[in-house]
Amino acid sequence: MTGLRYFSGNIDRFMVFCLLLRTSLSQPERRGTISVHSAAMSLGRPFETVRRHICALLDQRVCERTRNGVTLSEAFWARADNWQQLRYAHDCFVRLIADAVAQGAIPVGPVPPSHPRRLALTDGVCAAVDLFLALVEANRLLCAEPLDLAIFSVVLHANYHALKADRALSGFDGAPRLLPRHAVRVAQVARALSTPDTTVRRRIAPLTSEGGPYKRTVGGLLVSPDCLRHCGGPDETNSAKHGSIRLIIQRAGAAGLSLRDPTSAYCDGRRPSPEID
Repeated sequence: MTGLRYFSGNIDRFMVFCLLLRTSLSQPERRGTISVHSAAMSLGRPFETVRRHICALLDQRVCERTRNGVTLSEAFWARADNWQQLRYAHDCFVRLIADAVAQGAIPVGPVPPSHPRRLALTDGVCAAVDLFLALVEANRLLCAEPLDLAIFSVVLHANYHALKADRALSGFDGAPRLLPRHAVRVAQVARALSTPDTTVRRRIAPLTSEGGPYKRTVGGLLVSPDCLRHCGGPDETNSAKHGSIRLIIQRAGAAGLSLRDPTSAYCDGRRPSPEID
């Protein structure tokens, strides 16, 4: 949501930026580079689409060309507000890992030997970017386009928080079940993603039929129960799909993220969960 707001809802441009950010951080002094062709191949996006977005980022002085390819610009790294956004991304990644460990979704395993350092800001940012790009790739069968996955994520997030608030208010602790009162309106999803309302409605329309990922109610959208069961199933497809995510977490652990105490890796503390209003 924060990244799309920065790029006025253009998720392709945000993805190109994320890849340039990850590439830049892969080399000393943040000077890693990538060609337009390699960027298009890495993202699975058309060459002309990626070239157009890189040209726009060049015009905005977000990135610059070198003899070896494209990298984020010195002007980008010189801005304090950009570093603050990177600290935010790092802390969001740490929050996700901390919550997953607390829920038992990530096994802690045996106590590892003490690590000589804690997770650095740049390592946390790289992990956050890797996770974002991996989730886009892992969910292509569910959401063919990145914008579809962003929309799905916001609907799921809003449904979950409405359900959580409802259960806390009623004191009910039985099996969770989404009800019409937990739905989110399309206009709320569009605002959260800084995306035109008409665009979100067009992307959602073919996905609300029977068997689709959404259930339409008078109050808005719910993620369908069948979709939730499919996403959470322990089948071989899901196991392979989550392999890259496990690898990202392992790399973060090798870089200093303690699964015994992930909260120790925060830069500025736990960030509040986004509100869909």
